[in-house]
Amino acid sequence: MKAVWRTDTGRVRPNNQDFILGDEERSLFLLADGLGGHNAGEVASALAIKTAHDFLAERLDLLTDDAGIPDLLVESICRAHDAVKDMAGSGLRFHGMGTTLIEACIRGNAAYICHAGDSRAYVCSSGLELITKDHTVGSSLSEDRGKVFSEASQRMRHVLTQAVGIRECPLPDSIRVMLRQGDILMLCSDGLTNMLTDDEINRIICSHRGELDRMADMLVSGANSRGGVDNISVMLVER
Repeated sequence: MKAVWRTDTGRVRPNNQDFILGDEERSLFLLADGLGGHNAGEVASALAIKTAHDFLAERLDLLTDDAGIPDLLVESICRAHDAVKDMAGSGLRFHGMGTTLIEACIRGNAAYICHAGDSRAYVCSSGLELITKDHTVGSSLSEDRGKVFSEASQRMRHVLTQAVGIRECPLPDSIRVMLRQGDILMLCSDGLTNMLTDDEINRIICSHRGELDRMADMLVSGANSRGGVDNISVMLVER
């Protein structure tokens, strides 16, 4: 297994509110995107990652059965939520801060994914497949095509319905996917996927098979070439 990761401020934002952590010893990868419209998003993302990683690092090594991994990942996101929410209530500077959080833990051929928010996980095998569902108003609308939605609702399509540190504790989605030899697991923030389509991401990945560092650089460069209006983070793990 090989893993690389990149995070970039982009071309518009004054600071980087994304935070990533790759723990190759435990095959554990975490990515958070601090909410740009709130105070101290960069604090929220860093705190969420540190809290979740500390919780998981203590417990993953003690597991005797991989079946316990999904519950640990869910619990780590809930612990991160409590930590961020507590800090958000500690002073005006932090009021309203929050973050997305996505985690991947790889054991053998299995990748265990858990997330809250709209940071995504993809698997690229013969093609690119999105394996997470955005926790956004827009994603909820698309699941209920029988209804007629107002223009105001459409304008709110990027609003998160779940996040770490905001409102009540999120209900993270937990997914298990099997990886084949040569598959690439990608975690990313929406600073990548709002700039590049899935087809464009797939072309970059396919064009740089066997060059994981170059692949990551080209994904970030591609998002910046389209404007880089948000922070861009990507983590690539090749089976």
